[in-house]
Order: sequence, then C-alpha cells, then structure tokens
Amino acid sequence: MTEQLLPISPALSKYVANAVYFNHNSNSAFQFQMVPRIFTTLFFVIRKKQDLKINLGGDILDFNNNSVYAFGVGNLPAGFDVVNELEVILVMLHPGISRILFHDDANIFTNGRFDLTDMDQTNKNLNEKIGYATSLASKWQIIQEYLVKKLVVEIPDKFGRITGAIEILQKSHGNISINSLSENVFTCRRNLHDLFLQFVGFSPKQYADIIRFNRFVKLYTQHFGSLSQIGYQCGYHDLSHLNKDFTRFVGTSPSAYFGTALSADINNWCEIDYLAR
Repeated sequence: MTEQLLPISPALSKYVANAVYFNHNSNSAFQFQMVPRIFTTLFFVIRKKQDLKINLGGDILDFNNNSVYAFGVGNLPAGFDVVNELEVILVMLHPGISRILFHDDANIFTNGRFDLTDMDQTNKNLNEKIGYATSLASKWQIIQEYLVKKLVVEIPDKFGRITGAIEILQKSHGNISINSLSENVFTCRRNLHDLFLQFVGFSPKQYADIIRFNRFVKLYTQHFGSLSQIGYQCGYHDLSHLNKDFTRFVGTSPSAYFGTALSADINNWCEIDYLAR
C-alpha cells in the first residue's frame, strides 16, 4: 500500500484538514484498523479489483467501484478489509464542516456511511468526470473544484465557539471539565452540548474522551512507557478505565489492538496526529 498526501488549495484550507491518495497494487490482503474518527470523510473509490469491506460497529458494508461515499465522525470499532488491488482518495473535513457540506446536523451522520454517488446530478457528473480523468492530478483537481462549490460559503458566527472549545480541548488533552470548557467559550453547558452535536457530531464529553484515547495510542506506539505509565499521563487513573475505553472504541484489549495495529500497513494515525497536537 502506497500513501500520498495531496496538496490542498488555499481556498479549501479552512475546510479540508487532510487529503490522502491510497494505492494498493498487491494481491496480498490486509486490514486497516481505525481509532475513533473526528473527521467527516469523503471516500472516493477510484478503482477496486475485488471486494472492499468495512466493519463499522459490527455492520459489514461493501463499496462499489467508481463511487463516492461519506463517513460521519465515529467512535464505534471499525476497520477496513482490503482483499486485492485498490485505489482511493480520502478527503477529511475539519470538525464542524460537515454541517456546511450537508446542510444538516452532524450527529445525524455519526457512525454512519452514506453513498453520495447518485444523490443528485452534480454528484453523478462528478463521478463521471473522475472516471474519465487519466491522472491523479486531474482527478484531484476535479474533486477540489467540486468541494470549492460545496464548501466555500460564509461560516456561521457561532462556529467560532466550536473552534475555540476544540482548541481548549486539544491543549488540555481532553482533561478539562465541561463546565470549565463552557465558561471558557462564554456559553452554558447545555448550549455548548447542542452546538457540538450540530457541528461536530459528538458531545463535548465524547470529543474529550476521544482526544484522551487517541493521545494514549499515539504515545504508546512511540514507546514512551508502560500501559499504566502512559495511561496515567493521559488521564486514566487505573487500567480498568483504559481497558473499558479500548473495548468501547476499538472492540478489543490494548494488547490485542497493538499487536494488530502496529503490524498493519497503514492506520488512520492522521486522527491521532490531529488530536494530540
């Protein structure tokens, strides 16, 4: 599996967090394990030779060739099974931007996958143009032109409270009370909860839990200490709490997860990097 970061145009930089091209030309199968996901992701299937499946919270979902899908944010265990040759482009939106793209509350799409291919004529035309494009650069240019038309609009004023709260959660590594967080962005706890569901898809508490968990995974993979040492550093005061989060987020124990994840070809570490800054 080869992985290539794609350049994001300045017009899209405040909407798109990351864009990656994946190309798997081998006949060998592998599994793409996932940590909790705070990006709404657009998934462009350019080419697949055989089955491509995702286990999303226990539901096994297939993908069609030459299709476009959207994934909401997710905190259920998930992983891709790649059987054979594959070529995809993933576009990850900054937290809160999905409401601008879909004109609906983000929590409607949480832990879900949606086929956008035939949603409207614009998407049908997009998919056709991508199919006819002969190079990665031209395919990516077509996708960016589509996103500019969909995303580049005036962002609501209340979105500033969301970005401010997310910044505080990141700096505190998720270890801050929701009451203190609300006070820091000059709103009440109830209003902040509603804003997070509308724009992010998680409650502030769920988002904080993901920041803490993903930071633990990042530090542990960098061999900075034992499970208990790093767990305490990340705000886990006992191993039972850490084990519960592993069961909740990745469906297995820490030892089983790291034995698989660290040997996998790729992982969605971009989530960890974003949340652990």
